[in-house]
Amino acid sequence: MRGMYAAGVLDCLIQRNLYWNHTYGVSAGACHALSYISRQFDRARRVNVNHVKSARYSGPLCLLRHGTFFGFDYIFKTIPANDRVDWHTFFQNQHEDRKFFVVATKAATGEPHYINPTTPEDALLWLEASSSLPVIGRAVRIHGEDWFDGGISDSIPIRKAEKDGHSRHIIILTQPAGYRKSPVSRSTEKALRMMYRQYPALVEANLTRWQKYNDTLDYIQQLEQNGRAFVFRPTPDVVIGRLSKDKAALQKLYEAGYQDACNRLQALSAFAPTTK
Repeated sequence: MRGMYAAGVLDCLIQRNLYWNHTYGVSAGACHALSYISRQFDRARRVNVNHVKSARYSGPLCLLRHGTFFGFDYIFKTIPANDRVDWHTFFQNQHEDRKFFVVATKAATGEPHYINPTTPEDALLWLEASSSLPVIGRAVRIHGEDWFDGGISDSIPIRKAEKDGHSRHIIILTQPAGYRKSPVSRSTEKALRMMYRQYPALVEANLTRWQKYNDTLDYIQQLEQNGRAFVFRPTPDVVIGRLSKDKAALQKLYEAGYQDACNRLQALSAFAPTTK
């Protein structure tokens, strides 16, 4: 739910028709990027804020019925059927130099994969996989393999973007400046080892995630100092818990992202002229 900050930033960009080259989305960030690529202003906000209180969206009832805190059938089937994605624009807004990559973690290897969906069905399925948190979620089965949240293996895919040839980056983070991730608790470690004993690489990726995440934050700070990264970060006063169902707090976080982006448009345009 902290990704609502990104939804706000992206909505400001949609309004100004600001698009560049490749977009890389992880977990909730990938879901919000879907509405960005399809150029649907306010869709990312309303499909979350308007539904978050529903027992079918998230919570204990989903956990009891489906074995996952988030109701993925509701989120990735029911909601898109009623608040439709503009798939024509989504695919028209991509080409060889501008693709959308969803990051998902392969359970068998614990490694990230970067998928550029080519059909609406594939896009929604990979978004579900990229958003599937371990312990409180369940694996998403695709092509005979189990997949989980992309953040487990590559929370901020800056190295992938560099490998793809990009030297300047616009990065939307969901934690304030100075944040550092901590190791998982002993209870979470025990749950991971028990629940995913058939996937030791996945367990290891979860246990070492905090180190990779913090190393990436340090690298982003270097890029920013060298003029190679333009970074959006929320302030501490608007940050919420990742499972929050507080509509007012979600709306406030969204508005903070929107305002931050709008306030920095001149600097952003100077940093990264847009492409057609």
